[in-house]
Amino acid sequence: MTSITNTVPAFGKYELAPHRRNMSILYPIVFILLLTISRYIFPNKMTLFIEVGIFAIYVMGNNVLMGYLGLVSFGQPFYLSVGAYSAALYLAHVGHSVYIAMALSIVAGIGLSLVFGPIFIRLRSSYFTLINAALCAMGLFMFEKLLIGVTNGNDGLWYRKKMNPTPILNLKNTSDFFLFTMIILFIILLIYRQIDRSALGAMFRGVRVNEKKMEFIGFNTFKIRWLGFGIASVLSTFAGSLYAINLAFVNPSLGENSRAIEVVVATLIGGVGSLYGGLFGALGFLGIKDIVSNFVSRWELIVGIITLVVLFKFSGGLWGVVSSITGRINRNKALTRIKEKSKMKKKVQ
Repeated sequence: MTSITNTVPAFGKYELAPHRRNMSILYPIVFILLLTISRYIFPNKMTLFIEVGIFAIYVMGNNVLMGYLGLVSFGQPFYLSVGAYSAALYLAHVGHSVYIAMALSIVAGIGLSLVFGPIFIRLRSSYFTLINAALCAMGLFMFEKLLIGVTNGNDGLWYRKKMNPTPILNLKNTSDFFLFTMIILFIILLIYRQIDRSALGAMFRGVRVNEKKMEFIGFNTFKIRWLGFGIASVLSTFAGSLYAINLAFVNPSLGENSRAIEVVVATLIGGVGSLYGGLFGALGFLGIKDIVSNFVSRWELIVGIITLVVLFKFSGGLWGVVSSITGRINRNKALTRIKEKSKMKKKVQ
């Protein structure tokens, strides 16, 4: 295990000083507090903030593939829709507990990673991208045509009245569901932060940077990529269940191929491979979409232009911009302290 931790700096991961490592745990708290405060400042935008929380989980799953493992997937809507339909079919035809519905979506994500993971992760570059795109198309056909008897096809599933109220936070209530989403997002951010700073995060980056070197020093890169694929799948299916519970409605449009680019663009906007890029990408993408769509019907063009500007001007995405600003502020503070100490020494002398 010591050999794993020693390889971290070689993969471009710099260790934080102890005081900065302790302070960094405040970031998820600050982000969630800001989103919660914004919900009360803009009460008519509560549904938008709920979608930001759910979409951030979805983007974080894609960032594991795209940012940590270097695998671009155009099939993420399939995993999202599987999670949504796992919850929706249970609520519409079997039971009434939203917690069981969410648990089923997680089980579905694990199942997908066990079935497709060993096959897909053997592929590289565009082959991985295209096979996921093909799976997305097949999934759309399956939910729209093949399973129309249980999914109702394009008419979708409606089941709000069948959902049981939940204690403490009633997830049938929009304001309570917002708080629940923020709690879940906070927990996932903490887990995501721990993965990023652990040996597992270093191994993910090592596979992306130089897989042959990782194999040479004794790592099983197949299992590492498989585990990353599994984490991405579970996060996507879980996000799908949150969509299903929030809307109390699911139809095949959630898994359309045309929606595959959305999560990729959001990942790029937030910062590929960055710790909090998923949250900033979701907020940036949905925020731009919400503002621009009020003035321009084809909001996709404006989002595309902004994405290009962010990529060319800020290679680290929105989180990279925030990190550079905070880093500059911290450096200035450090320089100020050094100057003050030097002045004090001169006075003493």
